[in-house]
Amino acid sequence: MDDLKRELIELLGHGEMLRAALLVGGIRDSAFNADPYLKGFETLAKGLTGGKKQRRTGPTMLVARINSALFKKFGMAGGSGRPRLVIDDPERFFIDRVIDKRSGSPLALAILYWALAERGGLKCECLALPSYYLLKFTEKGKDCFIDPFEGGRILSSEEFQRKFRSAFVRPGVVSTSIFERITPMQIVARLIQQLKQIYVLKGNSLCALRAVELLVGLFPDSPEFARDRGILYCEMEYFSKAAEDLNYYLLKRARADDVVEIKRLSRMLKGYREVVN
Repeated sequence: MDDLKRELIELLGHGEMLRAALLVGGIRDSAFNADPYLKGFETLAKGLTGGKKQRRTGPTMLVARINSALFKKFGMAGGSGRPRLVIDDPERFFIDRVIDKRSGSPLALAILYWALAERGGLKCECLALPSYYLLKFTEKGKDCFIDPFEGGRILSSEEFQRKFRSAFVRPGVVSTSIFERITPMQIVARLIQQLKQIYVLKGNSLCALRAVELLVGLFPDSPEFARDRGILYCEMEYFSKAAEDLNYYLLKRARADDVVEIKRLSRMLKGYREVVN
């Protein structure tokens, strides 16, 4: 995992979001090779730009070309409208599996769409809710929103408000400020975090631990990820490593809500170490 962590950090440092997202496949298979998928994607991206006429194309036309390439030519499924049905399926988050099966979660489709937009010359930013992602671009001074999970449908500001008003408790006008603007590094981190949560729920400690290791590599100063790794180490009976991570968390988050539980687990681990030794 150390080599994978180093490569992931290096790629994100150079803005290579898609390759980094593909490398997350190493959580499932330590021998995973991302190169064939990356080459296939670059082939798909060809034709989005090229001649002078294409480079001068407006944003809406670029979106149409991306939609044609991804959803019509490649056959990626879109328009299911039921994102919550995929949140516990890791196959909908691994980018290589999404490419193979032509179907994915809102998060995975946002990554693929954003990567195509970058290659096609479409300037946009990613807006995120906990379980939904849109890409925002500007045309003729007006904000427009692309919904990758709905086949690349373009939403106006008014359509945006109608679609997402129900996601919030308080009635009234929905502003784009309620969405978090995220970077390529942050969206890949969200991908890893989602996979970690799925594998924790499924009881797959090994894959969950691999995911947490990547998160610790991206955010080495995060006590929360150290805590998560410590709990997984405990489940896998790596007691000394677990104690080290949990003690670090207690040192950095002495007033956290879960301090009592973590202290109890840490004391238990001390007893296990004494028995083993």
